[in-house]
Amino acid sequence: MAKVVLNYSLPNLITLTKHDTKLFFNINKIPTSSSSLFNQSSVSRSKLYTSISSVSTNLTDPFEAELESSQTPDGKFDWYSNWCPIMPVCDLDKRRPHGKKVMGIDVVVWWDKNESEWKVFDDSCPHRLAPLSEGRIDQWGRLQCVYHGWCFNGSGNCNFIPQAPPDGPPNGIVWFWPNADPKYKNIITKQKPPYIAEMDDPSFSQTILNREFHYGYEVMIENLMDPAHVPYAHYGLMQTRIPGKADREGGIPLKMTLENFNINGFTGMGDPGFNQFFAPFVFYSSVPLNLKEGNNENSKKRALVFICVPISPGRSRLIISESRCDDWINKISPRWIFHVLLNAVLDSDAYLLHLEELKIMEAGIGKWNKACFVPTKSDAHIVAFRKWLNKYGGGQVDWGGKFSGALPPTPPREQLMDRYWSHVVNCSSCSAAHKGFKVLEIMLQHYFAL
Repeated sequence: MAKVVLNYSLPNLITLTKHDTKLFFNINKIPTSSSSLFNQSSVSRSKLYTSISSVSTNLTDPFEAELESSQTPDGKFDWYSNWCPIMPVCDLDKRRPHGKKVMGIDVVVWWDKNESEWKVFDDSCPHRLAPLSEGRIDQWGRLQCVYHGWCFNGSGNCNFIPQAPPDGPPNGIVWFWPNADPKYKNIITKQKPPYIAEMDDPSFSQTILNREFHYGYEVMIENLMDPAHVPYAHYGLMQTRIPGKADREGGIPLKMTLENFNINGFTGMGDPGFNQFFAPFVFYSSVPLNLKEGNNENSKKRALVFICVPISPGRSRLIISESRCDDWINKISPRWIFHVLLNAVLDSDAYLLHLEELKIMEAGIGKWNKACFVPTKSDAHIVAFRKWLNKYGGGQVDWGGKFSGALPPTPPREQLMDRYWSHVVNCSSCSAAHKGFKVLEIMLQHYFAL
């Protein structure tokens, strides 16, 4: 029987994949096209991720911050030698495989019930390159290609060709390492994805949401680092502090500080909480549960975690986790109710950000600091992110040669704002609620028709 073997596999927790266009599997006895899949030859050194180092770059005056060249003595950030988030576990159906795209890489995420862990493979069957995400999980828990029925176990072994006769992911988020170089075989023992304690703390209630947008990773993450836009872009939708407001919407001067700026990200004090950027995907903010009480030792806290996943130029996926201390309402309310509220907030600037990205791209990559005027301290973290991107990240997401970097055409506004395809179909709670309301609608129509 023919056997297909992954370059390597990772026991427990997280499965590895590769970012190139070469086939994900090494094939024994079965010839495959030499043009199948890609292999990136340049792989940067792996570093142990612990915490932000003590070496800092202080940007107390953001308008004086200069965006530096990506070629620096500090080294260059390797987008493909890093853990990449895909989806929250709560929105992944264990009964079927899921096709997702991250940085232009097509991957399939599926639940291996035999090993009780999530697996991530290149979304391509070695036989005829059909997408494995269109397949199914068979009765023995194997990933089955829908084209010819080839079946793969969690190690990547093809253990059935019909024609031939413990712990979950950290914080409930599936991550993968997109570089299949053998030197990264045991990377999980040396470097782990960012871990947020509040997301696993039983004293905190948690709400998690995922949604895809028609704007890119860079615009998404800088928008989430920007507290000054909240009273205006989300007017009437989010809690803001009233005392000392400068206008009707509630805008006030904000004090933002920056510390520990390096290749791993940065930390800083926001107004009114603590912020940390875990480069390149995660932005964490700890703020008071009640903004009017201010930030003091006795105030209850909430943790906001924004995981920003680049899909392709002009497309990104946002995973939001909100953990609240001692919030009983969150614990008893259906998850989809909070999604209705959160999506209303996300809708309110979705079109604006799409248009903003077009203007930034017109100005040119690397010219953000010349195109944008950022004179206030409230922009400190945004300027720091752009500086990190230029200094360490190459100025933009490394697409591995899969894209030119040009943005796709602007879709109709209705499609750009559509919640069903951007969220509901990928959310276990909202899709179930949607089906339930559809059934209720039919029942009521039938009842009143009698």
